[in-house]
Amino acid sequence: MTNMFALLNRLPGEGKALAAAALAALGTAAHAAPADDIAKLYALPPDGSVYVRVLNVANTAVGVQLGAGAKAESLAANDKIVSDYRVLPGAQAYVLKVNGRTVEVASKAPKGGFVTLVVDGAQASAPVKVITDVSTVVDGLKAELAIYNLVPGCTAKIGVANGPTVFPNVADGTRAARAINPVSASLVGECAGHASVPLALPPLKGGDRYSLFLVGTAQSPVLVGATNRVLPYRAN
Repeated sequence: MTNMFALLNRLPGEGKALAAAALAALGTAAHAAPADDIAKLYALPPDGSVYVRVLNVANTAVGVQLGAGAKAESLAANDKIVSDYRVLPGAQAYVLKVNGRTVEVASKAPKGGFVTLVVDGAQASAPVKVITDVSTVVDGLKAELAIYNLVPGCTAKIGVANGPTVFPNVADGTRAARAINPVSASLVGECAGHASVPLALPPLKGGDRYSLFLVGTAQSPVLVGATNRVLPYRAN
């Protein structure tokens, strides 16, 4: 169990809340597991590991495999848009398959941190976009809200429906984040006066991290959301 707490102390702000939830979920199962399995459950990721997830901007579903030996997971913008973060070796080439086909990513994984890989299920030949998820400092009383503007040619505005602006002037292909009080609200994404259907935030509590994804077109933007989660790391 010492390793479990050491992991939380070693992670950056983004990882602590996400990893804490994942480790807590493992705790119950660990009581019934053999000693060698417990050691694997609570093993620390190697130094320099990176946390990576995959996002599909299109409604066309694709099967995504991230990391050597990973099972395929179906992602689509109108269903499950993004995978959970997975621990991968840092400073190495990404191992990514889309619909069983190996996809090259132009850059290597960074040494540490969090990354979102963006694929387009409607365009198999489209290059994978890499977005580094730089986290804000969030205390235990606030949640983090991030927006990914994935609409080409759109400088996005995200705001409360019939209320104040939360994120002004988010350039296409970029991410912004801020700490918020955990409140109930419906948000709208806008591209040059064209607004999305309002998206109701789920109940958030202090320490939670939630991502908004603006997809679609500049004439018909769609706002989608997902809670950030990390898959538990298990040593081989």
